[in-house]
Amino acid sequence: MDPLLWDPFCDGTNASCPQREIFPDLLPAYDFLVISHKHTDHFDIRSLTYLPKHIDVLIPPDKLLMECLQNLGYKHIYPLKEFQKVKMGDTTLMTTRSEVRVPEFGMVFADPSGVFWNAVDTFFAPATIEQVKQIFPKIDIFLTPWNVGMESKYQTNQGLGFPFDVYDHLYRLISIVNPDVVIPGAQGWKYINSGAWQNQIAFPQTRERFCEDMATVLPQSKVCSLDPGDIAELDIDRGFQHHPSASSYARMMVNDREAIAFVPVNFHRDLQDHNPLGYPLETLQEAIAHEVSTNLVAFIQENLSTLFAEHQNWQVIYQLEVIFSDRQSKIWHIDLRNSTLTAVEGYNPLANLFFYITASGFYSLFQKAHGWEYLVNTGEYRHFHKVYLPHSTGISLAKSEQIIDPMFLKYPKNEDDLLRLESILVDLPESDSMPLPNTGMMLLANTFFKLRTKPQSTSIS
Repeated sequence: MDPLLWDPFCDGTNASCPQREIFPDLLPAYDFLVISHKHTDHFDIRSLTYLPKHIDVLIPPDKLLMECLQNLGYKHIYPLKEFQKVKMGDTTLMTTRSEVRVPEFGMVFADPSGVFWNAVDTFFAPATIEQVKQIFPKIDIFLTPWNVGMESKYQTNQGLGFPFDVYDHLYRLISIVNPDVVIPGAQGWKYINSGAWQNQIAFPQTRERFCEDMATVLPQSKVCSLDPGDIAELDIDRGFQHHPSASSYARMMVNDREAIAFVPVNFHRDLQDHNPLGYPLETLQEAIAHEVSTNLVAFIQENLSTLFAEHQNWQVIYQLEVIFSDRQSKIWHIDLRNSTLTAVEGYNPLANLFFYITASGFYSLFQKAHGWEYLVNTGEYRHFHKVYLPHSTGISLAKSEQIIDPMFLKYPKNEDDLLRLESILVDLPESDSMPLPNTGMMLLANTFFKLRTKPQSTSIS
């Protein structure tokens, strides 16, 4: 189904990710060739030119597909309607409807060992699920869409934020399918060459986070990730079996999935440290490593039950990336779900709260040489979140004011800024104020400020 044997593809703009190698001469014999739709990451002319032409080909009713396959030399081509069945021996193939109005279909494969539904990257609806389950009440394996593609969002002037609403809907649909085994599929590529700039905005989800979400949404189901070269087997007696790296005709070369890490705040303007005050690189490296691993962690730990109670409730994993003047960066992540915190070096695919800052800007901040106004005006920091909690009826979304970034809490406005706000920031009567427990801080316009002590008679009119 949808054979794609070589990189690159899509006019040289895409390559497989994780990076893989296929050995076409070792492909086993097969009875049907299935093409789900005409997008060129599924309908690859080079691969189809190589494959034998006497095989029966099943396609959606698409004139372009039909003519291209005929021109390539295929003789036995069968356009199938929605929910149409094809049988060979004990095996039944049935197309499933897609709500995307490109002619396309998913496909169910069923035999006495069980039922496998490959939804490809179709957008399926509750009515489709209901119709499939009327015919096949139990779905043993569901190969599901999972990384909601955001390609072309920038080109069409649409938002680049994490698509919470789409994932809410997708998780509801998968929970209705309620398969025994969930396998994330339909996203195994990255942009390359002149299109590589899109990798930081096109793939908002990580496979690891999707699998963890599915374990919550469908606790009774098995969740299994497949890499190139893995084999998934459904056996009458043994049930589902996962055989890593067992394929004779495919293998994973490099697991380079970090190449498609979602960083919409750096899109088309990578964060660069020009280090205008000329701090020595070694000084920055040592001071920042100490500040993150010791001071920032200690601050969060001390305030875990107060300032960061909501972070724990929403299961925040915080990831901080610092960009140095030599264009190298250092990443730490802090898992606020734990009771004892530590800053772990490296990228975390489960992270959901992100902060990016230049090394000189960060150093200036905790050395009090510059404040947030400078960092805002120069653009030397960016942050965003994709904090939500999955459940069987979708997801619950955290509001931004519930999840204040630890950097904003650890390094408040400097003394000069506070003096300018003196006429506003006074001790309010208890009933009117919004103090945080044991912090000496208050929230004003989504910004935290330290409170100054004033005589009891002072008030705000």
